[in-house]
Amino acid sequence: MLKISGGTFRSRVIETPEQNTVPTKNRVREAMMSALQNDIPGAIVLDLFAGSGALGIETISRGAKKCYFVDAGREQAAIIQKNLKALKIENAEFLGMDYLEALKRLKRDGVKFDVVFLDPPYAEKEFYKAATAFLFENDLLKEDAAVVVEFDGEQPDPFSMFSRQRVYNYGRTHVILMRK
Repeated sequence: MLKISGGTFRSRVIETPEQNTVPTKNRVREAMMSALQNDIPGAIVLDLFAGSGALGIETISRGAKKCYFVDAGREQAAIIQKNLKALKIENAEFLGMDYLEALKRLKRDGVKFDVVFLDPPYAEKEFYKAATAFLFENDLLKEDAAVVVEFDGEQPDPFSMFSRQRVYNYGRTHVILMRK
């Protein structure tokens, strides 16, 4: 269980999956939201590898127009849907499928994002490059979109397609905020 740190749902508790996920720590989520405070109001958001949905829920709580949650895990799917229902969030869509299949569907549907959270299982380093490349090459990012990558340990492959990058360090957790 963790608390939403700000906005409409501030201090509301949401559930987290018990297996195969490491929820983003409160202070890291708060720092991400602070760095994105001007991007979130009215934004179309993608929470890729959503886990509990905490990052996407934080953006909706702070005024995002809509959030797409993607996670292929059965337990994660149940938790995300339970959290959305408990908070009565209607401006969200859950896609319970592989991340590349979800990205292909979103492309087909013509969706473009203002903010993307990319937080795959830390050991799956290839997911970082594959997901960011797909987003960039398939024009799923609006002009000046923010892509937030969370990782542990060594930085994933460089993201040279993004013009601006800033790295934040929170102990063992690292976050890269990139701009198209």
